[in-house]
Amino acid sequence: MRHHARTSSPARRAHYDAVHYRRWVARLIGPQRVGGFYRSGYWGDVYEVLAIDPGPYKGWPAWEISVRTLGETQIRRHSTAWDHNRDQVVAQPGDQALRFWAEHTLAQPAAGGGALLEQRHHLDEAAHPDTVAALHHLAHTARIS
Repeated sequence: MRHHARTSSPARRAHYDAVHYRRWVARLIGPQRVGGFYRSGYWGDVYEVLAIDPGPYKGWPAWEISVRTLGETQIRRHSTAWDHNRDQVVAQPGDQALRFWAEHTLAQPAAGGGALLEQRHHLDEAAHPDTVAALHHLAHTARIS
């Protein structure tokens, strides 16, 4: 009897409810991780996960994920569950995601401006650190008349 009373206490129930909630949210988020790239099975676009807020908080939605479609600047937040039959992992965070992002960014036309042009500039700096260092040194020592 005592054992049963302990397992049905409000604190114990709250603990099991919290564990159940975390598992439920993990199933809904699926393989998505901050910094990874994924393809939406519904829209067909590739997006980067910027943040995951697992909650819980009162009201709906109980959890939230922030994403940005590749090549765009607008951030969207949603609570749509991962669809294991339609959604796809493109690149998980780390070297795989960095390589994917760099290849995609360099494959885009350099026309226009904005975020894509700035991203290409950062990639050029990363690819040619000695040249960038020399240009920075030259810019600091040059005199403009």
